[in-house]
Amino acid sequence: KTARAARRVPTLREYFEERWLAHAEVVQNRTTRRAQRAPFAYLLFHAGDKPLDAFLRLAVVNELIEAIRTTGPLTFAVRKSGKPHSKKRSELKAATINKMLATLKALLNLAHAEEVIAEAPRFDLLPQDDSMAVVPPTEEELEKLLAAAEGFRAIAPLMPEVIEFGAETGLRRGELFNLTWRSVELERDAVRVEMQQKSRVVNGQVWKPKHGKHRIVPLSKKAAAILTRLRADRRPAPDDLVFPNNGGCPYERMDGAPKGAGVGWFPAAVEAAGLKGKVTFHSQRHLLAVRLLTRGVPITVVSEILGHSHIEITVKRYGRFSSDAKVKWQAMAVLDVPTPTPSEPARAAEPAPTADGA
Repeated sequence: KTARAARRVPTLREYFEERWLAHAEVVQNRTTRRAQRAPFAYLLFHAGDKPLDAFLRLAVVNELIEAIRTTGPLTFAVRKSGKPHSKKRSELKAATINKMLATLKALLNLAHAEEVIAEAPRFDLLPQDDSMAVVPPTEEELEKLLAAAEGFRAIAPLMPEVIEFGAETGLRRGELFNLTWRSVELERDAVRVEMQQKSRVVNGQVWKPKHGKHRIVPLSKKAAAILTRLRADRRPAPDDLVFPNNGGCPYERMDGAPKGAGVGWFPAAVEAAGLKGKVTFHSQRHLLAVRLLTRGVPITVVSEILGHSHIEITVKRYGRFSSDAKVKWQAMAVLDVPTPTPSEPARAAEPAPTADGA
């Protein structure tokens, strides 16, 4: 304890630059490090000169949260001309601030594990607003999008298949574009979402599903027909991608896209269909969830198909579409049954007369 007290506790900025960056380079992939740039930029701007052990006091953390909220969104990136980028939003939501707090907590946990600070952080994240509902595209909107995508076959040959397969399987963008033929089982109408050990290296590491959660996704007749047709036309090798991006990112940006590849042709197809602001690439996943739930598939099964880490995520996003939600209408139906008045109590049903008239 005496030796620890004699050592000067580094500031947040010092520990970030001298220890965290080197640690993150080893234990995090490039995507995670990139996602933490903005949270760390805010933290260093507002509290970079505070010693690490200051954040063990709740009052200091609350002051940080208040400062972040009071100041609002900031811009740290600049254009080639030196002019900063314009702000993308007018206020910071609780979810955005929670990313900053979670990032700070990860750094403090490392400092505690390495005995730089005496205690682990104990502050909680902010309650988040769950009021924004998932609004999936309609079947008519999907048909419009598929029709528009047909007009892009010259530059994005597989975009109609990509869109329809996404709506039929609910695969995430990364899962869909990293799917290889080795993981396709047309014999039992299924694809395996799994580590692509032999063929897919992304950001220097073997590609893995989100949360490292491997699963088997059953195929509908439409999805199976798409794969059957593609396999017959191309006769691919096991490690070939099912939906190759051809190095030019023709469908949607993904991990491993070359620098400057842009966002692909999918947004252009959405705009051509007149659905800008209504449909995103992730909308196909929402549509599958709603299709299954409104047809009576148990929400636990839907959660497994989607590959959610917890059933609570599925319930939170899609619970109102589940078969359980129909109970609300059944409950209200009791109001349509006439109720007896106090002066006329309900009489028990009289037994039907017997054959002898009794």
